[in-house]
Amino acid sequence: MAVTMHDVARAAGVSQRTVSNVVNGYEFVRPETRQRVLDAMAALGYVRNAAARNLRGSRTGLIALVVPNLVVRYFSVLANAVVREAEQYGYAVLVEQTGFDRERELIALGGGQNQLTDGAIMLAVALKAEDGERRRPDYPMVLVGDQTLDCPMHYVGLPNKEAALVAVRHLVGLGRRRLMLLGYSPHWHTTAQLRFAGFLEGLAEAGLEVSEQLLVESDWTPEGGQRAVEEFMDSGLPMPDAIFAMNDSLAIGALRGLNARGAQVPQQVAVVGFDNIEEARYGTPSLTTISPDVKALAGKAVAMLHAQISGDLDKRESHSVVDFRLEIRGSSR
Repeated sequence: MAVTMHDVARAAGVSQRTVSNVVNGYEFVRPETRQRVLDAMAALGYVRNAAARNLRGSRTGLIALVVPNLVVRYFSVLANAVVREAEQYGYAVLVEQTGFDRERELIALGGGQNQLTDGAIMLAVALKAEDGERRRPDYPMVLVGDQTLDCPMHYVGLPNKEAALVAVRHLVGLGRRRLMLLGYSPHWHTTAQLRFAGFLEGLAEAGLEVSEQLLVESDWTPEGGQRAVEEFMDSGLPMPDAIFAMNDSLAIGALRGLNARGAQVPQQVAVVGFDNIEEARYGTPSLTTISPDVKALAGKAVAMLHAQISGDLDKRESHSVVDFRLEIRGSSR
């Protein structure tokens, strides 16, 4: 197996960025640090990949989009937006699916399994903050979503906590007092944790107690949402008068489950989802949902990545958070 910059960095006790600086001859590295890196390179037999460097120098016109999968509707919506934005810069997009697997995300963080792309936009869900040391420093990358790393990284996010709080305020404003959180899990990724925090803040703001009975576990699919709601209603527990679903797929399943059990929406139970996927408009009733500005998210991410690839960093921000709106429809009028 070829020796990597990560191997050299670990042997020398420095960061990958420092190794990259030594490899590329940057003058500001301390002499003693440079010597440690050179000694580690010699001991490990590290050889620079000149072909890859030449390929990157000439650029390929390809960028990677790394997402958990394309089955979850939001990820496919994001992919479509990134492809459209990338076209404006002359890039084609290769999509890689990690399957929510941390090892695959780490591979992408290190530059991927091939060197055919000029950079990557990644929506990571399994990485940890300390994984930033695994980032390949000479490979342009932008993170989108809520995952942040302990390393310099361009980032575009969404205020998930604030958006969930707005959803709860809407339901409370309708006079609802027994709010179910649909999609609860003890093993959440960062996005879910933030949405849960917004839900809890909304309850506290309204003076409402958190009921463990109304924290309902489910995978984030229509099937999971329908099954969870039907099982809850069949249990004989007191019904909620509102449901905040962690995403629209869950909410659409919940609507189907409520209908199957004869509950009236929104008269008996109001429902709010998150993501504003296209299908949300066509349910019966149509779904109230948090609508993130996916076009802006994709546009900012592609612009940041292009700035890194082209070396035009001074003209682009490195961190940004996009806006959202509450789209009120029939499920909570």
